[in-house]
Amino acid sequence: MEDTQKYLKGMADKLQPVLLSYFKDEEKAIREIMEYPVKAGGKRVRPIVLLLANEIVGGNPEKAMPAAASVELLHTFTLVHDDMMDHDMERRGKPTVHAVWGDEIGIIAGDTLYSIAFKAMSELKKNGVSDRLVMRSFEELIKANSELHEGQILDMLYSKKECVSEREYLNMIGKKTGALLEASLRIGAILGGGSDKEVGALGEFGWGLGLAFQIKDDILGLTADEKELGKPVGSDICEGKKSLPVLHAIEHASGKDREKLLAILNKKSSCDLVESMRIIKETRSIDYSKKKLESLTSKAKKRLEIFKDCKTKERLLNIADFLIERRF
Repeated sequence: MEDTQKYLKGMADKLQPVLLSYFKDEEKAIREIMEYPVKAGGKRVRPIVLLLANEIVGGNPEKAMPAAASVELLHTFTLVHDDMMDHDMERRGKPTVHAVWGDEIGIIAGDTLYSIAFKAMSELKKNGVSDRLVMRSFEELIKANSELHEGQILDMLYSKKECVSEREYLNMIGKKTGALLEASLRIGAILGGGSDKEVGALGEFGWGLGLAFQIKDDILGLTADEKELGKPVGSDICEGKKSLPVLHAIEHASGKDREKLLAILNKKSSCDLVESMRIIKETRSIDYSKKKLESLTSKAKKRLEIFKDCKTKERLLNIADFLIERRF
């Protein structure tokens, strides 16, 4: 776990100047705004697994660096807009973009990050990547981009829907979180010259990892230390979001407790986090969610069995373990 954290930190440090280089030509005031969410940090999981996928199929990760920047910049765009839609004033322990500069700047900053993400992908050509592979990478990014927006819409719609099934929830997070992780691994493998079988296996690994990643976020959103998490604990409940622990609690709570929880989620009563957490704990919904993410992670890891044992494969497997064991 400690070695994986050290590796992720080292790779994140390596990626940071690459990400910031895409704002170097902007005016100082604009550059400050655009750099702000990037400098806030993050795990950089998407670009790191893209580079590892490239490496495991025999590619040159340095040539794929613009694609790594692309997926991370697209992810950063989603965070800037998500914070606005969720009315979150903090992320990673710092004020969000819209909290510092206002909603109007927040919208434009997100849109600019979105544009630069696609510009970054186009710079693969400067690294000698063929037009065919650049186009395939764009197709993967566009598909993931469409799906993550669909997932965001479903997330918002489900917050207003009284009953959401686990199947609907998994479909939603598959789009919202799984799609970009899947695309990151597929893009890395495509640029590395991977076979269709290798690209498919790595993509399935990423999709399953995305589901587990989101469920872990759901759990942390209810149980983490607020300072470690970097944002208010329980905010999803106050926003009416139907996370997996909440859905399980709704299904398994007694009639009276179920009505209380639904009233809180549907904002028909005040956001009573203490009462909500009591119901979630009594229905053992956190335990259920942990078992679900462990199952999803195990299935995702099996997709890598087609690859010979090597350091790169070990790192991918260790990252999967880290994502379900993390505390933030």
